[in-house]
Amino acid sequence: MLLVDWEKIPKSPGVYIFKGRDGEVLYVGKAKDLRTRLSNYFKSSNPSPKVQLLLEKVKTLEYFLTEKEKEALLLEATLIKKYRPKYNVLLRDDKNYPLLRLSLQEDYPSLQIVRKRKKGDQALYFGPFTSGKGLREILKLLYKSFPLRRCSLAEMKRRKKPCIYFQIQKCLAPCVEKISKEEYAKYVDGIIEFFQGKGKELVKKIKKEIDNSAENLEFEKAAFLRDRLKDLEELLEKQAVVLNEPIDLDLWEIRSEKERDYLIVLFVRYGYLYGYQTFQVNKSIEETLPQALFQFYLEGKIIPEKIFVPQDLEERKDYEKILSEIALKEIEIIPIPEKIEFINLRKIALKNLENFILSEKRQEKPWYGGLREEIKKILKIDKDITSIEAIDLSQYYGKAKVGSVVAFFEGEPDKSRYRHYHIKGERKDDLSMLYEVVYRRLKRGLEEGTLPDLLLIDGGKAHLETALKAAEDLGIDSVALRSIAKNEKREPEKIYLPLRKNPIYLPKYKEVFAFIGRIMNEAHRFAQSFAEKALQKETLKSKLEKIPGIGPKRKEILLKTFKNFEDIKKAPLHKLSTLPSFNLKIAKNLKEYLEKDSS
Repeated sequence: MLLVDWEKIPKSPGVYIFKGRDGEVLYVGKAKDLRTRLSNYFKSSNPSPKVQLLLEKVKTLEYFLTEKEKEALLLEATLIKKYRPKYNVLLRDDKNYPLLRLSLQEDYPSLQIVRKRKKGDQALYFGPFTSGKGLREILKLLYKSFPLRRCSLAEMKRRKKPCIYFQIQKCLAPCVEKISKEEYAKYVDGIIEFFQGKGKELVKKIKKEIDNSAENLEFEKAAFLRDRLKDLEELLEKQAVVLNEPIDLDLWEIRSEKERDYLIVLFVRYGYLYGYQTFQVNKSIEETLPQALFQFYLEGKIIPEKIFVPQDLEERKDYEKILSEIALKEIEIIPIPEKIEFINLRKIALKNLENFILSEKRQEKPWYGGLREEIKKILKIDKDITSIEAIDLSQYYGKAKVGSVVAFFEGEPDKSRYRHYHIKGERKDDLSMLYEVVYRRLKRGLEEGTLPDLLLIDGGKAHLETALKAAEDLGIDSVALRSIAKNEKREPEKIYLPLRKNPIYLPKYKEVFAFIGRIMNEAHRFAQSFAEKALQKETLKSKLEKIPGIGPKRKEILLKTFKNFEDIKKAPLHKLSTLPSFNLKIAKNLKEYLEKDSS
């Protein structure tokens, strides 16, 4: 166990980092008093099994001092996000549910679908919508009742005549001033009132407008309003009212199992239930809910004014201050009250959470059903493994030579850790390219504390020796390296191990054979698709260099915007003309050149 000189540890707020033998980050924590908090770990007479296991692996302790505990909270969250330590609560939130954005700063606002709220943006946001299909249905009906413009601001300014949507009565054509700003604002207000839960009041307003139009013999307008009313009433039927008050809130619930914690958050906006999101996290040495909640809202999510939790949080005031600063409004974190409305909300949350837990158990990962131990046994690995990566090389017709790394965590793909590598070295033979990719991957892992437990190499004995040389040059011996030789059907057949003359014949171990085959096929697919894209970019780059008027800057813009030459040919003139550094004249010249080139 690590020996610590406690007199050197200050009694100040801050963040501490436990690191393992190879500098990998094992755990990040915060403290009001670093000396007291850390001594509790090392001087405890009866630590939990998980804490005991952690302390046995700790070889280095680092800490950062902060002025206040609030700053420590933020720094802790930043470091957890950066290092994703094994012993912290890690919220795997790869779902950025769509939001609707309505910018009231524009003369003729439009609805935009976005995935994140921009910091400091003064526009109105509605959502999140947890069903993409449901959102499309809502928009389809909304545009019938409130036909706001659908084109971009730039496109609207360029228009000289209305688009097709105006002809089919699904746009008000503000582009050519077919409607006044004041009249258009009524439709915008209607959208806002709808999302603020004022649908019934809106229905009354439209009925009154219909009566007024009929009295003034404006029968065409009355008919249009009747259609709007019908569509609006259909839309209102789809909304689920859960609160009598039109307030925004998120409600969290948590259930603990032996190895994992399961969480759910309900999204209630203006008293209507918009949806929910579920999470599964491995148990940590810390309390799950505060960490999960904080990580969730720091990822650019909309933060409602009230966040309800099943029990009070120890550092609630600090969390409220930080979230209030991020949201630019006062945020409250409140224990769920014993009111009938909230009792019903909790029932909804718990029912959906139980369904999620059952679903997860039905799809129980084979990783924990013996697959992990079988891999360790067959591949002769004597340490625990959770992260596996595989490296493959690819080239397209002798060109676009690239490497790829795919990552699996607890038996499932972790696409956030997939990586591509353009080969930089002058030598382009397989072993030289492999050495470069393995060296670059391991060097980065060493710097960031993200080394895998097991690294699989596509190839035979020579490939394994090359990978071992790259690891040796970096002084790394904590990563298990194995190479996988495939047969004529591109199935993994032989596994080469360090210091072993003969390979292991893999097909006789069915589960491990299937799992490693899955990893290596994914590595091959990822490398090959990248090689194809790289070749397309190279081809496009060489063709663009021949076009008059397309200099380095414009060439770079086209390369970033389009995948290949055909995509540029098919692009509408107005799209090309609105690209940075382009105008209508340049776009026309480009189009003319492309047409001549294809004829």
